[in-house]
Amino acid sequence: MEINQKMIPPSRLTFWRLILFVFGALAFGSAWQATGYARSMGIDFLASTSWRLALTTLVLAGSFCLLLFGLTWTSWRDRILSVLEFGQDVRLSRLPGITLYLGFVAAFVIFDTNPKLISLLRGQDAFRFLVFLGFALAGAKLLIAYWREATLALAFIANFLLLATIHRILSFFSAISDYPFALGWSEVTRYYLPSLFISKIVYGQRFPWPIINPSLHLLLIPPYLFHAPLWIHRAWLVLLKFLLVILVAPALLSRMGIRKAYVAWLAGLWVAIFLLQGPLYFHLALIVILVLYVFNPKKNLSTWLVIVVTSVWAGISRINWFPVPAMLVAVLYFLEVPYAGKKLLQYLIKPAAWFLVGNSVAFISQRVYIALSGVANPSLFYTSLNSDLLWYRLWPNATYSVGLLIGIALVSIPLWTTIGIVLYQRHSDWHFLRLGLLAAVLAVLFAGGTIVSLKIGGGANLHNLDAYTVCLLVIFAYLFFGRYVPEGNRAAKPVRFHWSVLVLLLIIPVWYALQPKLVFYSYDHAEAQATLAALQQRVDQVNTQGGEILFITQRHLISMHMLKGAQLIPEYEREELMEMAMAQNKAYLLSFESDMRHHRFAVIVVDPLKFKYQDNSFTMGEENNAWARYVVKPILCNYREDQVFPADSIAIYVPQDGPGNCP
Repeated sequence: MEINQKMIPPSRLTFWRLILFVFGALAFGSAWQATGYARSMGIDFLASTSWRLALTTLVLAGSFCLLLFGLTWTSWRDRILSVLEFGQDVRLSRLPGITLYLGFVAAFVIFDTNPKLISLLRGQDAFRFLVFLGFALAGAKLLIAYWREATLALAFIANFLLLATIHRILSFFSAISDYPFALGWSEVTRYYLPSLFISKIVYGQRFPWPIINPSLHLLLIPPYLFHAPLWIHRAWLVLLKFLLVILVAPALLSRMGIRKAYVAWLAGLWVAIFLLQGPLYFHLALIVILVLYVFNPKKNLSTWLVIVVTSVWAGISRINWFPVPAMLVAVLYFLEVPYAGKKLLQYLIKPAAWFLVGNSVAFISQRVYIALSGVANPSLFYTSLNSDLLWYRLWPNATYSVGLLIGIALVSIPLWTTIGIVLYQRHSDWHFLRLGLLAAVLAVLFAGGTIVSLKIGGGANLHNLDAYTVCLLVIFAYLFFGRYVPEGNRAAKPVRFHWSVLVLLLIIPVWYALQPKLVFYSYDHAEAQATLAALQQRVDQVNTQGGEILFITQRHLISMHMLKGAQLIPEYEREELMEMAMAQNKAYLLSFESDMRHHRFAVIVVDPLKFKYQDNSFTMGEENNAWARYVVKPILCNYREDQVFPADSIAIYVPQDGPGNCP
């Protein structure tokens, strides 16, 4: 049941017609986007020789491709195909062929990471896709020189997936930098929170453990054990971010019984970029990996063990993942165990027991964590349950341009289409109860993920629907590769798909994979060191005067000892403050406001603050308003900006003398 048995491939004529049409359309799209960019920049492209040359080249290239596309319906068809396939008969031995291909991949990486080209192509998505497809086609021609069993279409698919995966991985690595301050709104919080688990080692005293995503931050502890610099912490996070998610692919494919290595590699690349669409968070990927490797319907002990272990992990991860380990095991059970010959209670007793025990273990795990955490108020772990629902984020909006419903539909429809084709042709393989139970699992996970996504602070991508997408992926894989067990315990017969199904499956994950722009951060080292020196001077001054200095942001400077003598005040870290502001936690926010009003802190280090309300036509408008109302206002009413470092987005606030300038 390999890919050549399961797919009706396109003819060489159909393949080239698709290529010519898409290249032509993208060339004209590139010219259109370029003219729009020129107008926005105030450039008279008609008066500029370089702009006229670029636009003329794009228009001529697009016209030529569409002309050839049209001529493939004439008697010129065979001559055109011969020209397009020039050089495809060249064959290389394995070593020279692989060497040449690796050189091509290196050329793609150099092109993809070139800062000047990245800047030039910013906002020019049509041209970026045009160049990407050009690389995919060129690589395909190189690949078939030594991959004897591959057609040009198969080689193109292989390149299409490989280059998209490389780009997605490179987008992670672009976040590695030795820049000493935050690269994003809450970026360095990821590196500060793990230190709280080993606070006795890092700070010399015990502090409460993290409230937000404990399991994620447990995985980020290792660099602290080696007193690693900030760039190592960033590199460790990047490694976990893509490696653990990618490792779901071999875990899933290990259950598919794929015999040919190239099919397994292609399927693995597709699974990886599919899971990175959401994305699936790496600490949750561990649950999926363990369940896929360990579950065996004939081995009760190992199944129960994996449910308990993964439910413990889910309990210290996220509330909406409490039922996921048991539900994922149930999905595998419904796919691999037929209903025929069993009574209803007999068939459902195991999934029901797994669900009850899994949820109970997750709940107990969370309560044990809370008891051990040292956090005085357990209700802080449940603030998200009280936060507002923003229903408009179901539809296209400023925070998520396509909206949650369209976004998840784009991800789901290719898989649902494939599942529908299999069920239409092999409906006799299934008892309606099994299908109903699988549908029920997906419906519950979809509803739960949607509700969590609509909470204030969510809805900017699809990561809260990760449990739904993982289970949908598992069901799809079993049906696509024919690994489910039909009623009667007979072998599943393969279903052949039209090549258009493969196009549908490829286009959305690759499109998502190419969305992140590669931004390699550069900075003025001398200026950054001057900022660090100024912060050190302020710490020394406060320590001399016996006051307290609150780092709302940049706490990694304390945890990694980049500032000497700085004492950690665990309250009021920015991400925690934001969570409490969005949930409108009155007790917490009143405590914060009181500390601001009574000038508890001699100095506050935070981003430069501006008080401004926004409506939902702005990205994260409601989140901005919660921050402005409950955090910015109390600070600005009682503190004034004393020093600012705009290049590093850092400001120092000190108590105001006399009446505050309250916004």
